[in-house]
Amino acid sequence: MEDGTSDIVAWVSSNVLPFEAELRGWLRNVLNDAHEVDDLVQDIYCRMLNLSSVAHIGEPRAYLYQVARSLIINRLRRRAIVRIDTVQNMDEVAGFDAGPSPEQVTVARAELKWVLGLIANLPERCKEVFRLRKVYGLSQAETAKALSVSENVVEKETMRGLSLISETVARVGIADYAAVRKAKAKRAG
Repeated sequence: MEDGTSDIVAWVSSNVLPFEAELRGWLRNVLNDAHEVDDLVQDIYCRMLNLSSVAHIGEPRAYLYQVARSLIINRLRRRAIVRIDTVQNMDEVAGFDAGPSPEQVTVARAELKWVLGLIANLPERCKEVFRLRKVYGLSQAETAKALSVSENVVEKETMRGLSLISETVARVGIADYAAVRKAKAKRAG
C-alpha cells in the first residue's frame, strides 16, 4: 500500500468509521431499503478511500454526509423509476444538518476550556511559546521571531509544555482536573 493511501485509510478509520452507525440509521430512514443502504455505505467508503488527500476536510462528519447526499442524488438521477417513499424522504436528504450536535458542541467547548486551563497553568515563557505553536499554529521559526528567542528555546519550551500537560493529565486525570483547578482557585483567592 502506498504511503498516502495508508494515511487516508488511517484517517477514514479514525474520523469516519465512528459515524457509520449514525449514517446507516439516517440512510435507512431516507432509502427504506437495507440492501441499498449497504451498497451506498460501500460506495461512500470507496469514494473516500480514493481521495488523493484529506487535508481539505475540516469536518469529517459533515463531509461524510455530503458524500452520502451526493451519491443518493446521483443514484436517483440514473433511475428510470423512483419509489414514492424515497422521494418523500428527499426533504430529509436536502435538509440534513451535518454540523455537530448540541451535545458534541457542549463536549467540545468543555474540552477546549479544559485544554486552555492546562495551558494557562504553564510557566509564562512556556505558556507563550505553547500558545503560539499549538493554538495559533505558528512555525518554530515564526514563534522564535515573534518572541525574540532562538528556535532551540522554542523547541525546548514546546516540549516542556507538552511534558507538563502530560504529567498533569497523568496525575489528576481528565475528569478530576476541573475539581483540582477549583480547589487551587479557592486556596489562592
